[in-house]
Amino acid sequence: MTHDDVLEHVEKIVAESGLLLVDTNLFQAGRRRVLRVYVDRVGRVGLDECAGVSRAIANAVETLDLIQGAYTLEVSSPGIGRQLSTENDWKRSVGRKLEVKTESEEFTEILADYTDGLLTFEGGRVTDPGSVLSAREAI
Repeated sequence: MTHDDVLEHVEKIVAESGLLLVDTNLFQAGRRRVLRVYVDRVGRVGLDECAGVSRAIANAVETLDLIQGAYTLEVSSPGIGRQLSTENDWKRSVGRKLEVKTESEEFTEILADYTDGLLTFEGGRVTDPGSVLSAREAI
């Protein structure tokens, strides 16, 4: 199977679990291949959810022979310091405090909503994601 085939199956499994796929990497590390999958959801993804997705992905890899030979599967949340930029990033960050830098300002506020392609913060500020130069979750 190709790299794209593996990622297609991972995307389907994550979607069926009700989670958002943040990122995937499939790479060689010594003699093993490593499949690294980052998942999240609005609110916070829990350890049990990561474990469930991990079991489902491992089952698909084994059953469908998606990765030949030895491999390591890592499933986790993306963590707080990760740069936010995609639509899935904004969706999963609703309710979280973000550090945001735009073309005209820098601020730290809780993202109240992401609708119709606009970020709405608790203080009433509305921002187009296209104007965001950098954003990450604040502690």
